[in-house]
Amino acid sequence: MVASGKLLLTSREDVVVAVPYLVGFHPADSLICIVLDHQRIQLVSRRDLPHLSEIEELAAPAAQTAAMIAQYGSAAILIGYGPAERVEPAAAVLTTALRAASMEVRDVLRVADGRYYCLCGDPDCGTDGVAYDPAASIVPAEAAYLGIAPLPDRAALEHLITPVTGPERGRMRTATTAALRRLIDLLADGGVATTTGRRPSQPEQAVRAGITAVRQAYEAAARGEILSEDEVAWLTAVLMVPEVRDHAWIACDGSDEHRRLWIDVTRRATLRASAAPACLLAVTAYLAGDGALANIAVDRSLHADPDYRLAQLLGQAMQAGVPPRLWRAATTDQ
Repeated sequence: MVASGKLLLTSREDVVVAVPYLVGFHPADSLICIVLDHQRIQLVSRRDLPHLSEIEELAAPAAQTAAMIAQYGSAAILIGYGPAERVEPAAAVLTTALRAASMEVRDVLRVADGRYYCLCGDPDCGTDGVAYDPAASIVPAEAAYLGIAPLPDRAALEHLITPVTGPERGRMRTATTAALRRLIDLLADGGVATTTGRRPSQPEQAVRAGITAVRQAYEAAARGEILSEDEVAWLTAVLMVPEVRDHAWIACDGSDEHRRLWIDVTRRATLRASAAPACLLAVTAYLAGDGALANIAVDRSLHADPDYRLAQLLGQAMQAGVPPRLWRAATTDQ
């Protein structure tokens, strides 16, 4: 019996049917590693399937991947999607690396055209593989009840944060220009004297205004509301203030509400203003265990600003296999 925390998987067929729900989309040319500990799924890792010319150079990366994966559990199931001549050697290299890392490899499968093939010598699979019918599994019904629906492919996941176009794009440029002018004016303004007679510093004013905008955005998201174009523009402007950005990502909780908020803001942000919201989406997805979306969002953030330090750090943490709970503890001094 294998439990993902929400989906209950009781057979090899259930595991195969569940993969698209676990990674968020229907994989192709991929090698999936499901990591288990005490019969519970702890990590689902997806790697691009290497080309034949890359197989000989796969040993070192596979050893690094195995060392990372071993931090999460004691056993693994490998499932490859693609032609046998690419899946089988790649799976064999990773299997060797996982066993060298003292992990039990419970199953190695290849999935193609509605059938799965056992690469671990199980005679029950036969040379022609085993046909499986997702409709015969309880997994799709359980996933639908939980509101989990896989996208058709990775490109569809990338499409979630495709920038808006046309007239909406033009309106966002105009609104963002006005928001940046407002921020500049705020930074240039000396501020209003406090009851103690001390005038707040320029950064203090911007930070306070920015934190207010972030708090209001999270409150609107919790109510299921969509921000206006002016609100999105102002939010992306104040997120350029490092203290505001830091407040926003520390407040990220991995919830669906935060995910929807930062997808929306990332899509509507102008290119130069999209590094921060894309990175905040990456943090949110990472905390929710959605590694595929987190990686795509990191790429979007670094496309907007290749030197964006938080996105660089998050990308390195994910590549190194740092569990979200450790990232959260380290970055909040807990």
